[in-house]
Amino acid sequence: MKKLITKYSGAIFLYSVIVFGVFILNARFRHLNEIEKNNNTIVAIGMED
Repeated sequence: MKKLITKYSGAIFLYSVIVFGVFILNARFRHLNEIEKNNNTIVAIGMED
């Protein structure tokens, strides 16, 4: 068992970092989406003739 863990520890670490990063990005985009939903400011830019 110890040989197996030492052999694949790099791959296990890499995949765990990737999964952790996906969870962080998911939380970040959920947060940004909430900010976008709450920010309903309408900006109108026009030119007069």
